Amino acid sequence: MSVRSAADLPLRVPGGRVLQVLRAVDAEVVTAPASSYATLSRDPRVAGIAPDATGHVTGWRDRSDRSDDHVLAADAVGGSAGQPGTGSGVTVALLDTGVSDTPALNRASGRLVDGVDVSQLAAGGPALTSGRFTDGYGHGTMMASLIAGGVVPGSGSRALGIAPAAHVVVVKVANGAGVTSLSEVLAGLDWVAVHARGIQIVNLSLAIQRPTGPWYGADPLSAGIEHVRAAGVLVVASAGNNSDQVGDPGDDPQSLTVGASDLSGSHPTVASFSGRGLVDGVVKPDVVAPGAHVLGETDPHSLIAQQNPSAWTRDGLFVGSGTSEATAVASGVAAAYLSKHPGASPIQVKTGLRTSASPLCSWGSGAGSVTAGDSRGSRGDSGRCGWQNASGVNVRSDPTGEAQFDAARWQAHSWLGGSWVQLLASSWSASSWSASSWSASSWSASSWSASSWSASSWSASSWSASSWSAESWGDGG
Repeated sequence: MSVRSAADLPLRVPGGRVLQVLRAVDAEVVTAPASSYATLSRDPRVAGIAPDATGHVTGWRDRSDRSDDHVLAADAVGGSAGQPGTGSGVTVALLDTGVSDTPALNRASGRLVDGVDVSQLAAGGPALTSGRFTDGYGHGTMMASLIAGGVVPGSGSRALGIAPAAHVVVVKVANGAGVTSLSEVLAGLDWVAVHARGIQIVNLSLAIQRPTGPWYGADPLSAGIEHVRAAGVLVVASAGNNSDQVGDPGDDPQSLTVGASDLSGSHPTVASFSGRGLVDGVVKPDVVAPGAHVLGETDPHSLIAQQNPSAWTRDGLFVGSGTSEATAVASGVAAAYLSKHPGASPIQVKTGLRTSASPLCSWGSGAGSVTAGDSRGSRGDSGRCGWQNASGVNVRSDPTGEAQFDAARWQAHSWLGGSWVQLLASSWSASSWSASSWSASSWSASSWSASSWSASSWSASSWSASSWSAESWGDGG
């Protein structure tokens, strides 16, 4: 349940009880009989009610069997990507399945730091603010390597990651089987918002099919995204792997939404699976980044690695495809931008990446392919496309990507127009978790049962009591 102001929290639930309070994103998790939700829906302090859906990310192997199809993202992005010092002074929060140590990025370097593990909350477990939040699934480790991985065999003259001097803080929202929930993702966003002073970027290499039916509109994830950006953190989110729509929360106008490009042909194109659409006047994605046959690192003992042995190269790198990989690459580019422009606001960084992108002049490419240079790259620039994309919206005239947003339409379709009954009855079975091209996985309905979270498992005070802070570790280089 989301409320209109944190001052309204905790909000009493008739006939039920409050399980968790997420003040930084104006939300709380409750359990109550169905009749109580009807009462809550009429409360003017309540912005909306949604079921605590669960999601599962499953494995899919990259089907490229030609080594010349494999992409080193830092080479593709160019400029300062993968160079020593790139990303220095920047911290990226990675909401994912955790991160395991690899040769490319490990805790001994000082650049990989454990923040919080909320992946057991839905099962009644605690939120952990100390310990090693490793990755039994393998997805988060791959993303971390693309953001900030160092030089390894097979990466050539550049580092594996775009911003090898950046720090990555682990915000684990999914367990070793790749299972997560809406409340766990929101708890992760809440943690990021509380710690915004020490975080500049949050990477969300995940997407679900919009829960607001055939329309785009505000929902719990988009509300969380907007609170995080208001706290001063750039949100970099996946466009999803359904080419017929933009996934949530990448559909939020305030996200820097990233689609995937395919570099396997004679010139860059938008990957066939990459999400795209016109979201109430806003063209999404904002940009594209390499997302097909991308080389990274993951834990060889992880579930994805075990299920996809053919995805390994002889150098020990792992090949993956999807808007997840593209999102991680774009987060690295954003870190590179911030290391050159310290203190830039989220909207300034978003504008910088859009205006420095190399145009592809095709629907689904947004402002173009991200580059790590200060001026437009030449690769993929097919001439004077006029920045007029297939939606009829002139991208160049709107450098932020937000000026033509139709807020009234967005709000009209928010939370399924306020229909809590439809939300609770929805199975969400058609909705897909596009955390990577490894596959789209379905969300199923969650019952909001009393056993979903225990009242004693977590409280907002635990964030400040023992949690990570920017001052708790030094610059590892």
